[in-house]
Amino acid sequence: MKNKNGKIAGKLVKVLNSYLRLEANSASSICMYQPKAPKELNKFRR
Repeated sequence: MKNKNGKIAGKLVKVLNSYLRLEANSASSICMYQPKAPKELNKFRR
């Protein structure tokens, strides 16, 4: 059971990291309000 949970957690981390990279390198489409990105997001930029 632990091995199965470890594999699922590893894949989830990969998916979330790729999503963060995508979001860190794209702009918002909303013109009215765009909050400032946290400084921790810079490590995911290209």
